[in-house]
Amino acid sequence: MKIVSLLLSALLCTVTAQAAESVAGKVGYMSGTLVAQRTDGTVKVLVSKSEVQAGDMLITSKDSYAQVLMNDGAKVTLRPNSNLKIESFHFAKEKPEADNSVIRLLKGGFRAVTGLIGKRGDVDAYKVHAAAATIGIRGTDFSSRLCATKDCLDEDSATSKQPGKVVAPQSSVVGRVMLMQGELSAMEVSGKARKLYIGGPIYEGDKLLTGDKSYAVVAFRDESRISLQQNTVFLVEKFKYDKAAATENAVLRLLKGGIRVVTGLIGRVNHDNYQFHVANSTIGIRGTGFDTWCNGPCASEEKKSGATEEHPLDGAGVFVWAGEVALVSDCPKPGDCPMQVVGMQQAAIIARDTGKPVQIKLVPQSIINNDTPRPDSIPLDMDKVFGTQASAGEPGLYVTVHDGHVVLAQMDKSIDLGRGETGFSSVAGLTRLANTPAFMGGDMQINSRGGDSRSTNPSTNPSGCAVQ
Repeated sequence: MKIVSLLLSALLCTVTAQAAESVAGKVGYMSGTLVAQRTDGTVKVLVSKSEVQAGDMLITSKDSYAQVLMNDGAKVTLRPNSNLKIESFHFAKEKPEADNSVIRLLKGGFRAVTGLIGKRGDVDAYKVHAAAATIGIRGTDFSSRLCATKDCLDEDSATSKQPGKVVAPQSSVVGRVMLMQGELSAMEVSGKARKLYIGGPIYEGDKLLTGDKSYAVVAFRDESRISLQQNTVFLVEKFKYDKAAATENAVLRLLKGGIRVVTGLIGRVNHDNYQFHVANSTIGIRGTGFDTWCNGPCASEEKKSGATEEHPLDGAGVFVWAGEVALVSDCPKPGDCPMQVVGMQQAAIIARDTGKPVQIKLVPQSIINNDTPRPDSIPLDMDKVFGTQASAGEPGLYVTVHDGHVVLAQMDKSIDLGRGETGFSSVAGLTRLANTPAFMGGDMQINSRGGDSRSTNPSTNPSGCAVQ
């Protein structure tokens, strides 16, 4: 009897442990009806605090919303009429190398704020599958929606009845990395740093930094481009360009190192709309291509930080290879500031002894023979880089990033989506959208319930109901 009792106890412990391992999270906030179809074929009605298991197919009904709090801290909020399957989930605090989370969207949509899986080890440990696409997560907040009909009007809910042609404001991405070698990072206004890769987004307020023996080419929305040389610090202080709204304004600042510039549409009509600052001077553009630098005392903001004609790189200066610029020293009265016009194949510096711009009589070969790629040597397809609206509203998978970034992949192709961007996947391929469709951004229920764990469905049987 004692042996039988021990065997029963061991069996019970094993079953309990297996059940604990299958628990992926619990239900937080919910409104309406949420059911889980289990791997054993049973269907269970879920309420707030109900357990959600690996293998569950989560199903919301009409006008129902539900948030699932995963064990790794992730939050997944389901839209009405959605089917989301938790294909696998494994999270153990002491074993980050074993992390795994794979979910599949079969119908409807959801918004997710990611947890520890994918952040503390393998970035590919957390994936979302939908239709023929995969969403690779890089620590982020994103929404995903599978539309069976144009403008997602297949969903019988109030939010789906919004006019699909109405679009949200333009994406907050102002630039994108086109080419790079070595290390490139961005310091955000908040002080948060992020690594950048080819295709990575640039935002207003970003401070871009290149490492030793590194360079990068960045394209901006107005078709301008820059090449950052090694050990460079460059600030995108302001950048606004919306052709449709006739809005344009750019304030760029080189803090350290060197940069090569091809100007774009901003400033073509009104030159004052484009400001490029280097140390205590401004480069006024006339539709041009130029190199500029800020080294030595210039980069450290010391007094007498100008250059000399014998050592032009030990300070601030400019070399023009297309068009012309005006190098202007800062002064109390802008109209009276010393200015030097610099034509093609000419160079000028801020003189160390006077602080005024002067032309270099003999331009050194070290300035002329710059081995960092000229930015205009990189082909630029604006629709591919910044998106098109041609696919907006068509049936397929939509992914909008609210924070961080995701990689939307289909077969051997992929696009990197940053904050404020929307990607689209269909049988025709992948597309980056210039604007976010209204049906992706206008749902206040799913956008405002990030941390709400209250239930507004008190009439549901708290024990749930299981049927075979």
